Amino acid sequence: MNITAAHERVRQERMRMSMVRRTLGAALEGEAAADNPVPVYLACSDYLKHALDRLHAQDHRLWERLNPHAGPDDVVFRDKLDKLKFRLAASEQALAGLVIARDTLRDRGASEREGFEDEARRFLDVFLNILSASRHSTLAEEEAKFADSDWDYVADNTADAHAEEVRLFGEVEKAAPGFMDSLPPIAPPPGH
Repeated sequence: MNITAAHERVRQERMRMSMVRRTLGAALEGEAAADNPVPVYLACSDYLKHALDRLHAQDHRLWERLNPHAGPDDVVFRDKLDKLKFRLAASEQALAGLVIARDTLRDRGASEREGFEDEARRFLDVFLNILSASRHSTLAEEEAKFADSDWDYVADNTADAHAEEVRLFGEVEKAAPGFMDSLPPIAPPPGH
């Protein structure tokens, strides 16, 4: 498969999102900024809101580009597309809960920490058990059907979006100094 610059940027964004997700999980377990995890919670949630909004939009565009390639009798491919829509809905709902908890924590302070932690754990459960468990299920179809222009459309890379993603990632690094450097390396996700 020819990896375009747009496709590579999406891969990098998703690798950083995985790092932030693992940082949030570690903060919930007292492994990152144990003395005061609230700044880590807020920075991770801010990053995840931005990154997942982009991922959701990208996956909606991915579905839009793949759907015409799925014939009415292609039950396996149709099932993959249905599951993509299901995962998107679950992720959007989980993110909405996390954002409400983040905003409440930011507005009301540490008294809302336990509520945030409960919601963050629910979010991570959805992220790990629904989204990550079946990510890349359409990879073979993407590789077979997509041209560079499809990747450019799906990625929708803009300088502003990239700058904001980098800024928010930097905020997570500031909130949990050195922690992400200690994470075990992850392989780039296949495909996207």
